[in-house]
Amino acid sequence: MESPVLGDKSAESGAPNPALLLYWTAAMVPLLVFGGLLGFAIVCVLISAGITGLKKRMQAKRLSNAKRKLLIHSINDDRCTGCEACITVCPTDVLELDGTKSRVARMSDCIQCEQCVSACPTTALVMHYEGTKAPPIRMPQLDDYYQASPGLYLIGEAAGKPLVKNASNLGRVVVEHMLKTGLRANSSGNGQVDVLIVGSGPGGLSAALSCVQRGLSYALIEKDELVAATIARWPKGKECMAEPYDVKCVGLLPVFDSGKDELLAAWRTILDKQRIHVSTRETVEDVQRDTRGWFNVKTNKQVYSAQRVIMAIGTRGKPRKLGVGGEHLAKVTSLLTDAADHRGQRVLVVGGGDSAVEAAIALSETAQRVTLSYRGKQLSRCKAKNRQKLDEVVKAGRVVLRYATNVAEIKADTVTLKAGEQYETIANDHVFVCIGGDAPVKWLESVGVKFIEQPHMFSRPPTDKLVEKLIGPVAATAGGNDAAVMIDPADFGASELEEQRTVIRFPVEKVRRIA
Repeated sequence: MESPVLGDKSAESGAPNPALLLYWTAAMVPLLVFGGLLGFAIVCVLISAGITGLKKRMQAKRLSNAKRKLLIHSINDDRCTGCEACITVCPTDVLELDGTKSRVARMSDCIQCEQCVSACPTTALVMHYEGTKAPPIRMPQLDDYYQASPGLYLIGEAAGKPLVKNASNLGRVVVEHMLKTGLRANSSGNGQVDVLIVGSGPGGLSAALSCVQRGLSYALIEKDELVAATIARWPKGKECMAEPYDVKCVGLLPVFDSGKDELLAAWRTILDKQRIHVSTRETVEDVQRDTRGWFNVKTNKQVYSAQRVIMAIGTRGKPRKLGVGGEHLAKVTSLLTDAADHRGQRVLVVGGGDSAVEAAIALSETAQRVTLSYRGKQLSRCKAKNRQKLDEVVKAGRVVLRYATNVAEIKADTVTLKAGEQYETIANDHVFVCIGGDAPVKWLESVGVKFIEQPHMFSRPPTDKLVEKLIGPVAATAGGNDAAVMIDPADFGASELEEQRTVIRFPVEKVRRIA
């Protein structure tokens, strides 16, 4: 048979050959059908493989999620002060206050952001993976009666036992323990004392009162110019909460729900009646033990020789610095004493905790202009009540809130704030730097206090029980027949004492003090 091309004259003329086109079309159809089927099969295989792989990945992810452990909360009630910082910062309302302690109420709503951990000021709350142990905490190594080494005691917040009531109780605990373990009055003046007390906070004052009651000589030294400096510098009108409420105040320094001024007035009455002497602006430089087992304590004023030493220094330590030019100026301070002293001034408060917020609120009543500068994007470390009051004064225009700002420079009559790459200079008469202090760990280690890691849930017994363990029921002790002086309830500015308050009775005839 002749090919359609052969003998085809139209090929010579260049015209299309219909027969040729028909021939090649008929020849290509099977190939096209086969190619299409093959391509379709390949696509199906790829889709099937993709779906299978996706299913496997999703299944693996589900298995991984099922095996992944959630972060859970651990809250140490002994260190939880009920400040509500964790509750305030939680974006999904997982936590709530039960009495005076934070509790997990809606764990299913937790988004694992850990903001509550960052907000907790006492490391009472931590988060850790389910099935694992909570991370340990570094604490001073003390015996059951807060003794760091024979004759050397550490009490209060520095010992891991915060709150004013606990400090008062522990001041009495350590003096009673000294007597139980052999301490006898044996000092001859000239710098020799039975007990040297470092720090005039509630723990130190309570210890001094206990020494008076027990006829022991003492020296009470304070690095600040004020007695009970931390509380004395609280903003005017600040409330003192007698927490923990499940612990009685059995120390010889009363602690009760009151305003700052009422509490200090009560303390002042007691200290004046018992002639408690405090040497202010005196700092410890060195502590050594001599061959007798006594402590030789060198201060910036003199050298003491003491049978026992009580460290009641708190955790504030040395106030933190901003590290900017002009911070040395006299107008820059770390604590607000009385807002009335700054009437009509233009004031900057730096910080985002309770002390900064409370200072700003107090100053809003007297200052011409109050600016609160905080480096964070939100206030997460202050109590809910303080935040509510701050919102009110900000809304009223009495406080200007500057988030995400840092102090760049301080001058005699201005302050420059930095926000990102932008700078703002404002008129200023006074600056309060309320950013906390560095805990005196190194200093405590240098005088013989060791620090160890303890389990996160580690706690010490209630402080009132320690007193009773040493001296028996407190009511019997307070009502003893050997009392020479009784502090009248009227001295507290109240009609009657609550159960948590202490009726103080002192034998005074054997009191000896150094000049």
